[in-house]
Amino acid sequence: MKKLSQFAVENKRAIIFMALLLSIIGGYLIYRIPEGVFPDATFPRVAIYVDYGLAPIKEMEMEVVKPIEEAAMMVEGVRTVRSNISRGSADIDIDFQWDQDMFRAYQLVQAQISGIQNKLPPGVSIEIRRFTTSTYPVAGYALTSDKLDLLQLRDVAIFTIRPQLASIPGIYNIEVMGGHQREYWVNLNPDKLVALQLDYKTIEKALQNANNLQFVGRLNEANKLYLNIADNRFLKIDDIKKTIVSRKGETPVYLSDIATVEPAVKETFIACESNLKPAVLITVIKQPGTNAVTIMNEVEKRLAGMSNVIPQDVQVTKWYDMTDFIKSAIGSVRDAIFLGALLTFIILLLFLKRLRITLITVMIIPVALLITFIFIKLLGMNLNLMSLGGLAAAIGILVDNAIVVVENIERYLEEGFLKKEAVVKATGEIIPPLLGATLTTLVVFVPLVFLTGVPGIFFRALASTLAIAVVVSMVLAVFLTPALAAVFISTKKKKPGRVMPALVKVQQKTLKGLFRFPLITFLMIIILGGIAIWSYLRIPSGFLPEWDEGTIVHDYLAPPGSSIEGTKSMLKSIAEFIMTIPDVESYSLRTGRSLAHPRTHANDGDFVINLKKGHKKSSFEIMDEIREFDKTHEPRLKPELFQVLPDRLKDLGGEIAPITIKVFGKNIMLIQETARQIADSLEKIRGAVDVYKGFARSEPELIIRVKEEAATRYGLSIKEVSDAVNMALWGDVPTQMMEGLKMIPVRVRFPKQDFNHVEKIRKMPVYLATINRVFQLDELAEIKKVPGKTDINHENLSQVVNVKAHISGRDLGGIIGDVKHMLAGIHLPPGVTLEIGGQYKSQQQAFKELILILVFGVLLVFSILLFEFRSFRTSTVILLGTILSVSGVFLMLWITRIPLDISAFMGMIMIVGVVVNNGILLIDYAEKYLREKTTNVKDALLMAGRVRMRPILMTTLATIFGFLPLALALGEGSEMLQPLAISMIGGMTVSMFLSLLLIPGLYWLVNKRKTFRRSGTVIGESG
Repeated sequence: MKKLSQFAVENKRAIIFMALLLSIIGGYLIYRIPEGVFPDATFPRVAIYVDYGLAPIKEMEMEVVKPIEEAAMMVEGVRTVRSNISRGSADIDIDFQWDQDMFRAYQLVQAQISGIQNKLPPGVSIEIRRFTTSTYPVAGYALTSDKLDLLQLRDVAIFTIRPQLASIPGIYNIEVMGGHQREYWVNLNPDKLVALQLDYKTIEKALQNANNLQFVGRLNEANKLYLNIADNRFLKIDDIKKTIVSRKGETPVYLSDIATVEPAVKETFIACESNLKPAVLITVIKQPGTNAVTIMNEVEKRLAGMSNVIPQDVQVTKWYDMTDFIKSAIGSVRDAIFLGALLTFIILLLFLKRLRITLITVMIIPVALLITFIFIKLLGMNLNLMSLGGLAAAIGILVDNAIVVVENIERYLEEGFLKKEAVVKATGEIIPPLLGATLTTLVVFVPLVFLTGVPGIFFRALASTLAIAVVVSMVLAVFLTPALAAVFISTKKKKPGRVMPALVKVQQKTLKGLFRFPLITFLMIIILGGIAIWSYLRIPSGFLPEWDEGTIVHDYLAPPGSSIEGTKSMLKSIAEFIMTIPDVESYSLRTGRSLAHPRTHANDGDFVINLKKGHKKSSFEIMDEIREFDKTHEPRLKPELFQVLPDRLKDLGGEIAPITIKVFGKNIMLIQETARQIADSLEKIRGAVDVYKGFARSEPELIIRVKEEAATRYGLSIKEVSDAVNMALWGDVPTQMMEGLKMIPVRVRFPKQDFNHVEKIRKMPVYLATINRVFQLDELAEIKKVPGKTDINHENLSQVVNVKAHISGRDLGGIIGDVKHMLAGIHLPPGVTLEIGGQYKSQQQAFKELILILVFGVLLVFSILLFEFRSFRTSTVILLGTILSVSGVFLMLWITRIPLDISAFMGMIMIVGVVVNNGILLIDYAEKYLREKTTNVKDALLMAGRVRMRPILMTTLATIFGFLPLALALGEGSEMLQPLAISMIGGMTVSMFLSLLLIPGLYWLVNKRKTFRRSGTVIGESG
């Protein structure tokens, strides 16, 4: 190992230059790495969206969804198939095993659905999507105006803004929601149809024939070639009116004779609003693997450049921008890195008391970080909360190796060695334990490849960047640190300090006491174990840390059957209240659809509420305020409030809600009644909010059932009558008229106002040309009103009702304990079973995997220790001292009331890999001293304590202060890493005492009867 240090010193200029060059390259690549909130990943989920008009729920279930579910279940690797079925639409989510190739799985799903497409009813529309972290919108804008109507606003969005934004590289889709779409309505007069004995189909055919464009050959004239086009397309509304639909003798019957033709807007069941004004909403969706921040910068630039083409009265308001959170979160982690580095510098300066040697040590931090960015780029990773979090977590760890090298060099200089000799000798001596310590830090991350789910995607990114940075720091400590030391280190003698000698004296005295009274060592183990158990039983538990994103989603469900207008009237007071909240910047509102789903009921939708930067109240406090307002001012609404990004993670991970109780059974009435009881009981549990019983009725239905006997009596089919009713009430679109870039549908129908009541529909005239007769509709059909049907949910082909709720003011573990107690008191009817899902199920799965990972990590660390020390006893002593540091983790979590969640568990795993380094450092020196200087174990351990106390304190305090900015959670998104930092600080604090006292005390206990000769072999036992 001495040759490596000698090589570093002899080639110091080349090594320093290479480090500088690699740092410059890393600094350049920072701006070429995509930025995002989460690591780029494809989630093991495929979604199938089914649209079948207004088909009844039962027909959707049996004729459409069931065949699709059965086909999906046959795809390799499928874990769960979940369906949400409502009138005319269904969402089918297919969750796969986490190790599946999702591109292949997506193709297999497409193949299965294509194979059954011919068995589905005609008119069924199917869309299949993969899910990645880029699936959802990154930004949203609202167009409002005091002068332009919603028809004109939609045209501005589609024909002016969308083409400009869609051309930006990295944009996947620009989606336009709300507004009106132009149509021409041909309002047939039923009485005139009857008088002239005209069938509506004749009129539709006449419109198709009249509005015609056809290629009719070419003309070659005077050496010019002409394309012959027979163009009879409608150019204006009068052309539609003049369409000849029939003749009575020689007299033509024009469309205007039997109908009024008027500009209209397509009937829509979606309404959008922003900041109390009707609006057209635009959402921006990016492609996977692209830089959201770069894309949004270009979007803002394009919008600013369109000020001369967007009408002046149109206000473009941003109601959501994920990149604001990305920039803030990345900025807060970046600040944590700088602050951690500064605190580390101060700690080292206080210990070393020399500016040059401190700078040499701290220089490793920026160089290691910049070189790490090269590997991040090469591995195709992005800069996100977790990858940068790995670098922030590495700050204190990065300098550990350099500290050990520099401190050893300083010790040799204090002993009177020349500078070059001190550098070579000190570095060569420390390389073996350095390699062992680095390996133990790295191996605990190896089992993370087995971690699945959202935690796996998140913390593999953190572990990867941290591992890369640690390896880079080790290489730099071996080569760059001695090279810098050989050039810049000062050989001036310094005054001995007072603090370190006093601390060494206390440690030596305490250690001698442990040698004299070995029972104290066992007592310490029992106390630490007791503290670990006591605090573990009292700390809250969770899944993923909560963070304040600054964007709130307020889903709502109005009473069944509420129209768009009725729903909007209920929302008016809520919208006005939202705008009175001082911390609210803006909001957008969708009714009849939501941010995540393209189609919902007219009584369903959501607000997206954008808070001001630096908002005084937290998102959680504002959500509670809105909940309270909803309860007192609009109790008819069923609200659900959450933040955008946590909900996306839930959605991508296949969770329905934080608390989900699945009620299975074959009898839909029984499981719905059971679900209602559970929901009523769940509402009484403290901390359970936004409770939803899992089912709701859709709109009531007006059933028009053709009397088969009456129809066949006149030679009519049921379909003929149904088609005639559809035309009268909804309309047919036989043709379209082109206006500029727009294709305007021409809809043939009866006047809307003529049939706005059920009694008018009963008396509606139906002329059927096949028999040349006019009927009143109630002569051919029974007409009655019936209540709406409830939506239906399936899971793996079984009926299920999902009772769900969110959590406010409590931890997941505590509230689930109450839920289990509550469920134990629910009497279940025969055939009904329950299952707790949601975050609890994800937490339990993740904790099981993390426990296995921790066990594997400990075993791998033990393997490294065996290679290092070739002794089961010694390796066990170091490992036991390391494991006991977990008591500090649990104690610190209990003191701070931070839940034991995935982030805190990751900190516990890291502790095992980091704390063991101090044990290695001390025992390695003790055994080296036994081989070279003495045969007495006590003397070797005392000497090791004197020599290694300073580097152990320095590395431990550097790590603690490196994590301190993350533990304080000073910026947006930093809450994600706070539990990890708290765990590390707690474990590292306890580890100082373990490394300096307990580990040498245990080592003496297992080796006290052995004496060593200088070769290191046992020659006898001492009394």
